[in-house]
Amino acid sequence: MTTTEMPDSYYADTPVPVGRAAAVDYLRKPGPVYQVGTMWLITSYEGVRFAQKHPDLFSSSRAFDGVANAIQMIPIAIDPPKHANYRRVLDPMFGPKRMAAMDADLRAQLRGHIDAFAPLGRCDVVADLSYKFPTQAILTLFGLPLEHLPKFLGWVSGIIKGADIASLGSEQSQSVIDCSIALFGFLAEQLEVKKSHPGDDMLSNILALDGDEAWTDAEILGLCFLIILAGLDTVTGAIGFALLNLANDPVLRRRLIDDPSMIPPFIEEVLRLDGPVPGVPRVTTADVEVEGVTIPANSHVMLMLFTANREGAGGHEMDLTAKPTHLAFGGGIHRCLGSHLARRELRLTIEEFHARIPDYRLAGEATTLWPAGTFGLESLPLEFDPC
Repeated sequence: MTTTEMPDSYYADTPVPVGRAAAVDYLRKPGPVYQVGTMWLITSYEGVRFAQKHPDLFSSSRAFDGVANAIQMIPIAIDPPKHANYRRVLDPMFGPKRMAAMDADLRAQLRGHIDAFAPLGRCDVVADLSYKFPTQAILTLFGLPLEHLPKFLGWVSGIIKGADIASLGSEQSQSVIDCSIALFGFLAEQLEVKKSHPGDDMLSNILALDGDEAWTDAEILGLCFLIILAGLDTVTGAIGFALLNLANDPVLRRRLIDDPSMIPPFIEEVLRLDGPVPGVPRVTTADVEVEGVTIPANSHVMLMLFTANREGAGGHEMDLTAKPTHLAFGGGIHRCLGSHLARRELRLTIEEFHARIPDYRLAGEATTLWPAGTFGLESLPLEFDPC
């Protein structure tokens, strides 16, 4: 099959603000596999799944060489066989039961945010809720005091806004470097505190590992940086799109309020249709054929989860009866470590928001951030009766 090459600006010009359906159709148009500048895009479901199933051909480690290269992000920047050693330790720590233990704290945090704006009869979901809450959840996961939230938000904002994961290998801005150094310094200090005052949290549990399973401080910092980079603006984006869908569809919103068992399938469809991660990067280790197109060795490739998720029977329409087969959390050995926490954050947000504010409507335009490393809303203004 002939290789299709598109202009360097093709990806950045994706019409995301026009609508996600239009953006998917635009990205699919050149074909299931094509080249944009020095990057290859795989847009089909089967093509993405093939790459996920063959980490020997599509290296995650090499793809992340240009991101925060002062420290290795664990475990996404690790290829087999060492990758399995990390996941064997981490998967139970991020399992459903461990995440469920955080529910009381997470609900209290959500209620605190909602209490602040419910009497006003208006809010910006992004600024007032979805920007702050995921960071609180991470601090809770790490076992760190919530009093650190303001400075933590400042560092994280500087890193995420200044670093575009879609442009791997590019020189990091000075703000990213400065914020990363400050964040690493803070986390290193907290690790020392945990060593003498352990608790029942992720950092303490990893520090308690011994023998062959013991981690170095650098490895723990690498894990923390990954969780921060991959688990904050992604959840912020997903919360925004979930509440945007519900603000635009009062019938669906009423259905979820009357039958909370429909919240999980709704979340799965939000993740499929409006997943916050457009694509995940890889680098080929050899010439490899995908969908009839040969991608040369040492090529940077983007696995387009965004387009793959809207392929097939579900297409562009929400279907709460569909069996979840989406790739919003990736797939294969590098499937998102924090998927259970992300799902809980989304479910608890919807439950707590509806418990206090069951009826709400858009109070202005919900603006989409693009181009960006993740999909998200710049703002989501809502209005409702003060309560």
